[in-house]
Amino acid sequence: MAYVVGQGGKKMVLSYASKKWKDFKTTLTRQHILPFSNEKEKLRQPLELYKFIEKADWDAFVASRLSEQFESIHAEQAQRREKCEYNHRLSRKGYVGLEDDLEESMPGVEIDRSTLWKKAREDKHGNIPDPKVAEKAKLIDEFQKQVNEGTLTVSGSNDVLTMALGPKHPGRVRGVGAGISTRQYFNLHRQQRVKFAD
Repeated sequence: MAYVVGQGGKKMVLSYASKKWKDFKTTLTRQHILPFSNEKEKLRQPLELYKFIEKADWDAFVASRLSEQFESIHAEQAQRREKCEYNHRLSRKGYVGLEDDLEESMPGVEIDRSTLWKKAREDKHGNIPDPKVAEKAKLIDEFQKQVNEGTLTVSGSNDVLTMALGPKHPGRVRGVGAGISTRQYFNLHRQQRVKFAD
């Protein structure tokens, strides 16, 4: 199949397609291969659920996932994942879906990324179960109060969220979701180019 993508959108579309492909392989690995690593008989045939997978491709994929090299990479990434301190609870809707929900439930209120960050970590009752996250949320509230009173000034990327959490990883913007660069979000000077939305 082929798709016509607007000028300037190819990179974004391929990026999302790449992520979906990686997510699919992760699902296969975590749900259908690793739990049966000691029951090789169950891994001989491709899954009924995914009939489009050829037997040769399935065998190669299973072999790659049961290799020592993959086990080493898997363990390393699991350790890296454990270092994530402030896990969100957004599921599939992401920050964009959360922002849409908040705009409906809080009309007329400016929703900045610190508000999004906090709301993304609340449960359905509005509580933050993780004590570390709750501590940072309290700090965000204090900074937000100072900004509203005029005793604290924020500008550009040095906003309430950055003050509460510390400096961010270069090139990423916390609290807004994937695909948004620092320049796009904070409206820094950049060369004019055709945007996907155009």
